[in-house]
This record gives sequence, structure tokens and C-alpha cells, in this order.
Amino acid sequence: MRRYVIINQPFRIVVCASGGGGNFQALIDAQEELGIEISKLIVDRPCGAVDRACAHGIPCEALDASGVKEAFSVAFEHAVPQSTDLIVLAGFMPIIPKNFCDKWHLKIINTHPSLLPKYGGRGMYGVKVQEAVMHANEEEAGCTVHYVNAGIDEGQIILQKTIKVDPVETPWQLGGRIFQEENKLLVAAVRLIKSQMTQLNGDK
Repeated sequence: MRRYVIINQPFRIVVCASGGGGNFQALIDAQEELGIEISKLIVDRPCGAVDRACAHGIPCEALDASGVKEAFSVAFEHAVPQSTDLIVLAGFMPIIPKNFCDKWHLKIINTHPSLLPKYGGRGMYGVKVQEAVMHANEEEAGCTVHYVNAGIDEGQIILQKTIKVDPVETPWQLGGRIFQEENKLLVAAVRLIKSQMTQLNGDK
């Protein structure tokens, strides 16, 4: 009688970051709950996310995005293992090359601190987003997790979280509240995508 052993492969994630790594940490803390493995961190500059990777034994690779775009595109392609199931841009500043987006279609996601399509696009990052929200006297703000395509913040929306704007708070305070929601929304989005991918693979 033949015996078959079913090996459950881990759901491998590569995280790309340029800042303090708060969203990265949210995924680190949720690894066991989600049943994922963060196989690598990619950064384009020295940043707090690197310290978090070192503290948790996660391999890290730094890329130079300041030079020729084609060179960065090639380096980025080589940096991502082919066994990767999902690429998460968690505050990653470089624009992802179109050929890379096409190759990893529906396997790259990004977080953005607004209710896209509002307040997205070139130049809309960090506190600038909340400054624009409050300048427009918006009653609601929030965050979005979306798939990445060749456009800036233009990919298909996966999940959003809306919060009320307090007109007496500062853009920094509003941004802090949104960032807390962004941490939770990213974890929820990864859970959803993993579930969908697992179901899709099981149906094949």
C-alpha cells in the first residue's frame, strides 16, 4: 500500500518598507494567527523596519532606488524569491516598475492612509494626506489596502476603514489614529487574500 504525505507549504510573504516599520510589526505579531511566514524584508534606505527584522530573525536586503530605474527594477526582481505568495508594500516609497507589477499581478498589495481614490497619487504620503483631508474639511477619513498596478494608488481596492474626523485635532493626530487602523486593516487584508488564494488553489 502506498502512503502519501501531504506537506502544507507556508504562505510566504515579502514585506517592503522605507520607514519605522509599524505595519511590518503588525504582520510580524500576526504571523502565527494568520499562518504566514515573512520570508524577507526589502528596504531602500536605513530605517526602523530593519531593526524590527533583525530583532525577529527575518532576512533583510537593502536596494538602491536612487539611481537608474532599470537597475532598480532588475535588483528588485532578483530580491524577491520566486516562492513568494504575496508582496506587501508597507510604507515603501519607490514606485514599483510596470513589468514587475504585471509579473506579480494580484500578488502585490499596498497600504495608503486615505479613502482611495481620494487623496492618492504622486506626492500624497505621510502627513500630507491628512493635511489635504483637513484642508478640504472632510468629515470622514480613513485608510485603504489595495492591489498594486502601474498607476500610483490606482489598483483594485481590497479593504477600507473609515473614521470620523475631529475638526479640533491636528493632521498629525488624525494620522496617528488612522495608522492604528491601518495596522489592523493590513492584517485583515492578508487574512482575506490568503483565504482566497488557498480556496483557489484547492479548487484546481
